[in-house]
Amino acid sequence: MPFSKGQILVHPHHGPAVVSSFQTHPRLHKDCIVLEVQSSHLLVWVPLDQVQHVGLRPVLDQAGLDALFAVLRAPADEEDAQWSRRFKDNTERLGTGDPMVLAAVVRNLMLRSNSHGLSQAEREMLRHARRPLLTEVSLALGISELEASGMIDSVWNAVSEPEAS
Repeated sequence: MPFSKGQILVHPHHGPAVVSSFQTHPRLHKDCIVLEVQSSHLLVWVPLDQVQHVGLRPVLDQAGLDALFAVLRAPADEEDAQWSRRFKDNTERLGTGDPMVLAAVVRNLMLRSNSHGLSQAEREMLRHARRPLLTEVSLALGISELEASGMIDSVWNAVSEPEAS
């Protein structure tokens, strides 16, 4: 995948970042892509030969957004009844950084919140899992995170309305 200065990429652990430069790392002596993480202004050096392994990817395109919203609209996955196991499973899933997996965790937590309620830890997990989705949608569509939140909430409201009837 070709990169250019100023391009926005998504790092699976740090989130959206702007390509700030291409340099040779002083200690590794490897050509690297230098990313500035938007939320923290942290500089992340990724060796060019490790880009695939690290999981750098471009911001979702329209097809990716359509798939993401389809995941949000889908029925909940089978989950363990014991909250501690559910929490552990969701924590592992969030660690992947995959937006479709994040969307599934958000969907499952939102549906569980509506039907059974969430523990404090799960409510915090939902807030944590929503943040990268909001950023991704806002960057992909060029809208604010508040508008992106409204879009995700409208999907949630459409999904939860049939259950309320």
